[in-house]
Amino acid sequence: MLVVGVNSNSAQQPKNKKIGQENVKIEKLAETSCSWDGAVFPNYPTSTPKITILRYTFPPHKRLSPHRHFIINCGVMLKGELTIVTIDGREHTFRAGDTVMEMIGTVHYGENRGDEPAEVIMFYAGTEGLPLKEEAE
Repeated sequence: MLVVGVNSNSAQQPKNKKIGQENVKIEKLAETSCSWDGAVFPNYPTSTPKITILRYTFPPHKRLSPHRHFIINCGVMLKGELTIVTIDGREHTFRAGDTVMEMIGTVHYGENRGDEPAEVIMFYAGTEGLPLKEEAE
């Protein structure tokens, strides 16, 4: 004699749902091929990838020194405001919740012009031996 049982809960679940994911919220924050200034990102390096994730905390009224990146990097503002300024004077201010698509090859700096700390997490898609940034002269 063969007895087959069916749990009524599993029979009611849609086939495309995985168990335990009913309450998981997935929100796309960004999808782009360009930096914030509209420049198209370069191709990924062909050597072994190295992912680096950094959290920057900018005290009020402080800034980084001018620098440039040669690898794709992006991030998410966690709190405060951060203004990215290029050496030729273009700028864009990012606020908590904004995504940041950094420029490649353009000299720039990040500056907190506000009265509270600014915090951003940045993701760098580089390779072993390739620096995350190069200080500008």
